[in-house]
Amino acid sequence: MVSHLRRIALPACVLTLAACLLAQTQAKESPKPAKQAQKAIRKETQSQYPLVSEFKSFSANVTGGLANDHDRKIYRSGNLMRVDFEGEYRITDLDTLRMWGINGDQCVMFGKPDVSSFPYSAYHDFKAERSQAQEEETVDGHVCKIETVTLTPTDGRPLVVKMKLSEAKDLDGFPIRIDVDAGPYGKFTSSYTNVSLKPPDPKLFARPAKCDSRSYAVTGKTVKMPPKAVPKNDSAPAKPPQ
Repeated sequence: MVSHLRRIALPACVLTLAACLLAQTQAKESPKPAKQAQKAIRKETQSQYPLVSEFKSFSANVTGGLANDHDRKIYRSGNLMRVDFEGEYRITDLDTLRMWGINGDQCVMFGKPDVSSFPYSAYHDFKAERSQAQEEETVDGHVCKIETVTLTPTDGRPLVVKMKLSEAKDLDGFPIRIDVDAGPYGKFTSSYTNVSLKPPDPKLFARPAKCDSRSYAVTGKTVKMPPKAVPKNDSAPAKPPQ
């Protein structure tokens, strides 16, 4: 499990393109919007970003993408995404971007999403604009409409991420191929097969109770958080002054 979990640490920066990749191109970071403004922008982005606002329940096999997966099983139920590995699975919360790696009764929580959740997790810290093309194309036997989604950072930093979504008409517009152009940070494609729009079994997103304990993982190491402070008992005798 540990060797698999290390996979998350290396691309974690890539997953939060606005927060990490751009930090390498500017010596001084632009000021972030106030929390209320951030919430308003994120709510607007959620409504404009089809990978968040649409297809909240599905299962499929993904190939390619940031993780260079091959026929990897992936599921979505609301804000949760699950990715399967041999003897292990991972659950990413698309809202908080936390991820849990689960192997039997073992569980480790990370503060970054699994790389395979991209580009579904890419709406954080971005504004989204959608543009529908007139032409259609055929992908893996599916006639698809073409939509372009353009993401720009909310703090004005100079990055534009463009996504071309090939939306299968016989799958209610599900994007069976997503071509991502992140400018100087590269291009990649995620392809989806065996798509089912039926809600996955809720049990697939279960995790052991220990997942919610006060421990978290950083770059593959589990770090124990200090115990919560115990409230003082007012009835206890006061200590004599020193």
